[in-house]
Amino acid sequence: MRNELELTQRDKENAVQAAVVSASQEIIQLKVTIAALRDALENASMERENQVQSTLASSAAEIALLKDTVANLREMLELAQIEKENAVQHVQQAANVEVAQLQAIIQAIREQLQNP
Repeated sequence: MRNELELTQRDKENAVQAAVVSASQEIIQLKVTIAALRDALENASMERENQVQSTLASSAAEIALLKDTVANLREMLELAQIEKENAVQHVQQAANVEVAQLQAIIQAIREQLQNP
């Protein structure tokens, strides 16, 4: 009977040790899994951050290009307006000269008609 009790006690101890070993192995596996998941999460986070930075850089470059285009178009528009104003002034000056010449001709004709 004592042998049976010792055998039962040993079986229980072996079962406890097996359970402890099994639990330890499971804990190790869980720690490895946690570490792998943490690394995967960090990698995903870095990848997302890189994509955001890339998108921001691309957007900044596009914005700068658009600003340059707007500035160039504004300058072209201002130059076109200046050219238009100059052309209008030139036409007005030419018209004023022609009016003055015609008025002088009219005055000369009047004088000729009044003094035959």
